[in-house]
Amino acid sequence: MGGALTVTGGMNPCNGQDVLNELDAVFSDPASDRFDYAKKHNTFDTVLEDDDDNYRALIAAYVEAGVDVCAGWGVYLRKLGRSPQGPHDIFKIAQTRYNALDQNVPVETSYHDVSDTSNGGKHVKKHDGSGAHDKSKINSPYPLP
Repeated sequence: MGGALTVTGGMNPCNGQDVLNELDAVFSDPASDRFDYAKKHNTFDTVLEDDDDNYRALIAAYVEAGVDVCAGWGVYLRKLGRSPQGPHDIFKIAQTRYNALDQNVPVETSYHDVSDTSNGGKHVKKHDGSGAHDKSKINSPYPLP
């Protein structure tokens, strides 16, 4: 996608792998400084399910947690949030992030092709884990039409 100015002001190429790398850098290791910072700034519980613009609250929660949200990722979250099941999908992501930070559970983030109906199709799939041997998982559809 090329360079993009991020919400937090840095530069990030902002392709799918860059987003996954950023999420892993923050949420995959409960012993890391970035996880600890996110835990201390955990506002993912402010993302409401019945809000058609809850993707904005999710972006704000990511930024508050110290996650570098690039412009392309913001566009993706807006598209996801405005899809028919979007507010519920955004809420599921926020819930999993909140619980994982609160309980010191690593989160594995991945995506699936929207045409793969066996793997969630156009919807977010999640698993709320219980610890290092049972990681939380968020699997989002990509690319969105």
